[in-house]
Amino acid sequence: MNGQKQKSDWYIAYGIYGVVGIQLAASVLAGLFLGNYIDKKIGTLPWLTVVGLLLGTAGGFYNLIKILNWNRERK
Repeated sequence: MNGQKQKSDWYIAYGIYGVVGIQLAASVLAGLFLGNYIDKKIGTLPWLTVVGLLLGTAGGFYNLIKILNWNRERK
């Protein structure tokens, strides 16, 4: 029974850390593309691209910290 619990914990940890990486990358790319799209529409290139990149990165790291704290408290 203990082996099954360890295997289950391993799968959960692997899934959590895999999703965290995907969410971080998606947040950064979403901010970058959205900023670039708005920049092209209103002609302020590259300022909103940089702002979108920074906001996407900050949001991604916020989510990363939130998920890692949740996982630590879950145990």
